[in-house]
Amino acid sequence: MEQPVSRPSPLLEIREISKHYEIGSGFLGRNKQVLKAVDRVDLTVYQGETLGIVGESGCGKSTLGNLMMQLTDATSGTITFDNTPFSQLSREMLRRKRRDIQMIFQDPFSSLNPRLKIFDILAEPLRTHRIAEGRQLTERVHELLEAVGLPLQSADRYPHQFSGGQRQRVGIGRALALKPKLIVCDEPVSALDVSIQSQILNLLAKLQKDYQLTYVFIAHGIPAVAYISDRIAVMYFGRIVEIADKRALIERPAHPYTEGLMASVPISAPEQRGRKKGLVGETPNPFQPPSGCVFHPRCPYAQQRCSAEAPSLAPLADGRLAACHYPLNQGGVRS
Repeated sequence: MEQPVSRPSPLLEIREISKHYEIGSGFLGRNKQVLKAVDRVDLTVYQGETLGIVGESGCGKSTLGNLMMQLTDATSGTITFDNTPFSQLSREMLRRKRRDIQMIFQDPFSSLNPRLKIFDILAEPLRTHRIAEGRQLTERVHELLEAVGLPLQSADRYPHQFSGGQRQRVGIGRALALKPKLIVCDEPVSALDVSIQSQILNLLAKLQKDYQLTYVFIAHGIPAVAYISDRIAVMYFGRIVEIADKRALIERPAHPYTEGLMASVPISAPEQRGRKKGLVGETPNPFQPPSGCVFHPRCPYAQQRCSAEAPSLAPLADGRLAACHYPLNQGGVRS
C-alpha cells in the first residue's frame, strides 16, 4: 500500500457542487428537461500544486472551471477559496477576491480584444483594480512581457500581428497581471500547434515556480495534463470518476474510463499497442443518463451491479479515489 502523501493546506475546496440547466420544450416550455453539466462534484486544490482535470469533450470540465471562477452560478453546493466560502461574500468583496483567481482561455485570439494594443490588454486589469498608473504601469507591463518571453516592442502591436503561441503568451501575461494565487487554465494549449504546446507548458511550469502559483489545468488529452500536473482528476458525464497522483494514475489506472483515455494516447512502439482497452461506444444522451454507473454502457468490465447501483467516489486500497464497483489494479478491493 502506498504511504499517505503529506500535502500543504487547501487553497480551493469544492463540495457537492452542481450545475444543472433546464431546457424547455413544447408549449411555454412545459416539458422541461434537465441537463446535469456538473453533478455533485467534490474537489480539493492544494496550495502550490497543479491539479489536472481531464475528460472527453462535453464531460463538464470547462463548466467546472467557470464555477471556480464564479463566471456562472452553481445550482447547489459550495466553493471555498482561501478559507472563505464564496456564498458569504458580497458583490464588492467577490470582485476583490477575483483578483486572486484568474483564467487562461483556450482560444488565444478570441480571448484578446482585437481593438486594443498589447500594452492596453496587459494594463487593463491593473487599471481596473487601480493597482498602477503612469510610469509604474508601464514598468509593470514591461515586466509581464519579459516574464512571458515577449520583446518589449510587442506592447505597441495588436493581437492579429502575433502567432497563436505568442497570443497565448499575452493571455498568460494578462492572467499574471494581478499576481493571483490560483490560475484556471482552460485547455490553454489545445488550439496550438504541437511544436508550440511544449513551449507554453514549460513557460507555465517556470512561472509557477517564479510566482508561487497554483494551477487547475483543464484539458481533454492525457499527455498535456500528465506533463504539467501533480494530481489528475478524471471527469465523465459531469462527475469525477477518479483522482490520483499523476504517476499512479498513468501507470495503474483504477477506473475503466481512465484506462480508456490512456489507451487513446498514440503509442510509438508497435509491441505496446492494444494492451489496454480503448473507449467504445458513444457518450450517452445527457437528458437520459444511464441507470447505476453512468459509464457502464461503455465499460468492458461492467457487471449486473453496475447498471443497478451508482458507485460513490471513495478511497481505494492505495489511497486514491475512484467511483467504480470493480476498480482495476486494486484486486477489486476498496479500503
